[in-house]
Amino acid sequence: MKYLRRLLWFGVNRLVIFSVVIAILIVGFYLAMNTANIYVLLSEGMKLRAHAILTREGARDLNNFFIKDFLDADVALSIGLSKDDSPYIDYVITDFTYMLSLEWMWSWPWEDEARAVIVERVPHIAGSVVTEKKSLVTSGTLSANPPSWRGGRYNVTLVRINGRWKIAALEQTQIILEPTPTPSPAPTG
Repeated sequence: MKYLRRLLWFGVNRLVIFSVVIAILIVGFYLAMNTANIYVLLSEGMKLRAHAILTREGARDLNNFFIKDFLDADVALSIGLSKDDSPYIDYVITDFTYMLSLEWMWSWPWEDEARAVIVERVPHIAGSVVTEKKSLVTSGTLSANPPSWRGGRYNVTLVRINGRWKIAALEQTQIILEPTPTPSPAPTG
């Protein structure tokens, strides 16, 4: 009887350890999967948002990355798409460099909400003044270069809707101003 009890205790002990290890692996797998999905969503969605603000194109595609309530309330997006208030309305943006870094993210596998901290920057914007406004450049009223991007650090709230993550809120906690581009002097000599 003594040996049977030891054998059962050994078996139960190993089964509990095996179950705990499997549970940790499953939770780790889902954490990694959520982290990867959220990173891709943030980098692609925020880049598309910047593209829409800079060029006023592709705004319909934002519905794949953001919830409707956020898009309706996004002040930067509404200014960027405005024909009167957009700082980029006088420019044809041909290219830009977009940088996003994920500083922190957490999402339990069983929850439908996640939080993240990101830093967004657009250090370079290439573009030219629209033809109708070129006279304003020569008079000094309008810069020949597009204005710098106002990036920053954001607290992001994401929600899972029907198995897909979407950005639900952005709270800017720090503003990062890129240096204003200046024309390089012409070579002499």
